[in-house]
Amino acid sequence: MDTRNDRDSAIPHPFIDERGPLGFGLVGGLLLFVVLTGCAVWMLPYGVFGQLCVVLHTVVGVVAAAAYAIWQLSHWLAGRTSPRTFRKICAYVGFWLFAASVVTGFVVGWQAAFGRYVSHLCHLLHLWTGILALPFLAYHLWPSATTAEAGPLAQPPAPPFDRSAFRRRTWKSVAFVTLLLFAVCAALAVYYAWAQRAESRRQIVGSSDFRPSMVDTETGRPIAVEVLASSDSCGTSDCHASIYREWKESAHRWSAEDEFFQEVRVVTTRVKGVRETEKCGACHDPVSMLSGHKEPGLGRAAPGYKEGDSCVVCHAVRKVYEGGIGSYVLGSPRPYLYEWADGGYGRLVNHFLIRADPDQHNRDYDLTLLRKPESCAPCHKEFDVLNEQEGPVQVETQFDDWKHGKWNTDPDPARRLYCQQCHMYLVATSHAEADPYDLKAELGTRHRSHAFAAANQYMPAALSVHDAKAHVEHVEEWLRGERAVPEIEKAWPRGPIVELKLTAPQSARVNADLSVRVTLSNNKVGHGFPTGPLNIARAWIEMVVEDASGHTVFHSGLLDSENHIEAGSYILKPLAIDTAGHMLMKPDLWHPVGPQFRRAVLARESDTYDYSFRAPPGTLGPLVVRARLRYSKANQFFMDAVYPEAHRQAPITDLSAAQTTIELGR
Repeated sequence: MDTRNDRDSAIPHPFIDERGPLGFGLVGGLLLFVVLTGCAVWMLPYGVFGQLCVVLHTVVGVVAAAAYAIWQLSHWLAGRTSPRTFRKICAYVGFWLFAASVVTGFVVGWQAAFGRYVSHLCHLLHLWTGILALPFLAYHLWPSATTAEAGPLAQPPAPPFDRSAFRRRTWKSVAFVTLLLFAVCAALAVYYAWAQRAESRRQIVGSSDFRPSMVDTETGRPIAVEVLASSDSCGTSDCHASIYREWKESAHRWSAEDEFFQEVRVVTTRVKGVRETEKCGACHDPVSMLSGHKEPGLGRAAPGYKEGDSCVVCHAVRKVYEGGIGSYVLGSPRPYLYEWADGGYGRLVNHFLIRADPDQHNRDYDLTLLRKPESCAPCHKEFDVLNEQEGPVQVETQFDDWKHGKWNTDPDPARRLYCQQCHMYLVATSHAEADPYDLKAELGTRHRSHAFAAANQYMPAALSVHDAKAHVEHVEEWLRGERAVPEIEKAWPRGPIVELKLTAPQSARVNADLSVRVTLSNNKVGHGFPTGPLNIARAWIEMVVEDASGHTVFHSGLLDSENHIEAGSYILKPLAIDTAGHMLMKPDLWHPVGPQFRRAVLARESDTYDYSFRAPPGTLGPLVVRARLRYSKANQFFMDAVYPEAHRQAPITDLSAAQTTIELGR
């Protein structure tokens, strides 16, 4: 009896009919499609067709693996005892390499569909075992002049048949199946492109003129709002969830929503015209600015109002310049399939593709630039014209303070620090919460905090951000210098960020002049303290001298009933820098009379403040001198301007304090 179910087959089988559904025509077509789509994913440029190749490579690969396993088992049973020729050895080598590629392919597919990232090792094994299998299998399949090898189940030779005709029919079937699958892939690509245009999800409208800010895009054209304001897609489960939660409560997230910013922009527009405030959008409201909706009058109706400095706005930056006023160039990330799907299968496919084929994602969101302090310069360096005679002066100086200060110029490299080490200090999470990018790069479970440690204790509660109380507590902990940062502890001293010390005589006489000196040392701030807009934040010294009976002998820096700092107090003020690099003390817009304004304390430097007073007759010694450095994000004059209908007060944080006693003699 002839064990070949197909008299016209050159492939021996004990239980498969080559003319049936598991014949080589179908199985080979599926396998060839899988091989060619694998090569397409590896070699073709990024695009819709390439992404569909990834999806179909996976889906068809699963089907092909099952069909091929049955076909191969039957083929092996028929020829397992035949002589070991070179062709047969190639078949075995090719099979085991191919089997390794299939197994690692299943692992890669599972990780891409249900894991957090695809193992780089598995990806390489899947790719190269498949590539190495091809020449061995190709040689095995290459037509041979010899007759088919038969195993112990083979019967006496059957009448001869046309082997060439069989091969032609088989390979035509293989080609038909392969081309049919590629036609399906192409049709899906055309349909997807048509559907996306029909939805107009990425329609670009608005102006391409981003002046007077210095921001630009790679194309010189606006970028669609959906691309810029898509941060929620970054924060879904199994992606960058921890980082997204941190960013969502940060000042970067509510930079456009910030009530101080909105009021300053409205007032400036009313007084100086719209052109004066358009430059603000590149840093405070980049989503609306870069999507072409830069009219300040839009206010809370602006696209991306709730996004502020979104994930894309920072992570897609291609170039930065140290010119300030938003001097960066933003790229437009190329979306994966179903980038803006709200959920369901679209979101599943999107995340599968990002994990399975992350190269474009990594190029679009390259972290190389963001790891450098220069990436902070575009927005933490601002120029403005305070009067026409002087020309532009720098009113946001954080970056240049750091660049020219001792934290960057110290001769000992071990004592240098840069922006990200402080404001984005490393935080540890559990393995389940760790960022998949860091896990894949074997960076462990620590990542740079995207809460962006800073000094605004007011706005989180004002905007009712999630867990505002905890956020404010973190800000105050940071301001007091209580936050430990292990990675920089060798260079960063313990204690307050700005230390206050008192110098006073051990004894004095009643009704004689007394002198007390306060020394402020900026030990931990990477730039001048205070910093920020010239006329908003307040840092001042409060001093109270009491005698033994509790009677106040002298005071300075106290607040009156309206929350204003009393006249004669020392108030620290951020410095402006002119175009020649000279530091300037500019008049204060919100505090016209009374205080003694002193310059900000530069990084790792100290300044002194002298007080003189008398202990009047009848004063009981000893005198107790108490001083503290106080900080508020906004002075009361400014608060009253922002909230004219309600007398709101910004929180005050005491950064450091000291106390001493002076004995009194007669």
